[in-house]
Amino acid sequence: MGRGRHDTLAPVDHPAGARELAGGSSISLVANVSSAKVVAVKDGEASTPNVGTACPEYTPTPLFAFDVQGARVTVWPAQPSGNARNRAGEGGEEDGGGDANRNMRDSHIGDSCGNDGIDCDNRIGDDGNCLSHIVYLHVYDGDGLDILSECQHIDCPPFTLVAIKPACWNDDLTPWKCPGLFADDVPFAGRAQDQLRLLEEEIIPQVERECGKPNSPRICRTVAGYSLAGLFATWTALNSSAFSRIASASGSLWYPDFAHFVAESPLACPIDCAYFSLGSKEAKTPSRLLRNVATGTDEVVAAFRSKGVPTQFESNPGNHFKEPALRMARGITWAISQQATNR
Repeated sequence: MGRGRHDTLAPVDHPAGARELAGGSSISLVANVSSAKVVAVKDGEASTPNVGTACPEYTPTPLFAFDVQGARVTVWPAQPSGNARNRAGEGGEEDGGGDANRNMRDSHIGDSCGNDGIDCDNRIGDDGNCLSHIVYLHVYDGDGLDILSECQHIDCPPFTLVAIKPACWNDDLTPWKCPGLFADDVPFAGRAQDQLRLLEEEIIPQVERECGKPNSPRICRTVAGYSLAGLFATWTALNSSAFSRIASASGSLWYPDFAHFVAESPLACPIDCAYFSLGSKEAKTPSRLLRNVATGTDEVVAAFRSKGVPTQFESNPGNHFKEPALRMARGITWAISQQATNR
């Protein structure tokens, strides 16, 4: 979904203590642990996770942060996973209605990806050969700490999180021009190609160089995002060979002609798996474009399966703005937990 006058997500303040990386200069990469607890932000209020549980409290501090062409990049160290916490059944619909289960899933369908002739630097033979998982996540606001906290809650395997706040959310993550969602909204500019170029040529090399893993074949990269960032993550699979996994949570797959584009376009490189999710009420909206999100998501999921990609779809109760951090964390957790495809 685009962000504008209808946006109700609360911003997340950038924490103090992140090291700044200016230009191409290097820095000492040491994860400092402060005395503060991990703080998750929900509905505009801060809360401390894991209170009263046996899970140890970790207080991550960003490894480093830098700005590039108007984008803010924050890199978080891999965190030990917390105790598994089954969120199924917790809470309910905000209006007391509808879904019987907290989560409704279907199993992934599709054989392992083929095309062994395509050589991708991010390939790994199996999870045992994977040196580390790095998740590149575009965020609307904040630095990704809320999602990192949710990942720890649900016992996500350790990974390095690279949270990217683009210069312009609506323009930088859309694949082509599109009218605004409502009559008085500014149109989407469709500059995803420029954002992908920034990601491939500037952000990934700088992050992995500073992390001491330049061009490592044992890095498993996931591209992830919520809303328009989920659209961008999905589009990236058809335009970049830099990533082996996709996590699109409540992705803006209503985008005009996007489902057709996915169906007709080959993958840029075989990928190990793809995750998609959608809220059960997201199609109930006055916007003509947004009403297509359920159909568009179904068609995109079917297209990925037809390309032989092990694909998971998850339906969550509620509208677009219900528990976005948890939904994104579930997608990341599933994606990096899958066994890699042998090549």
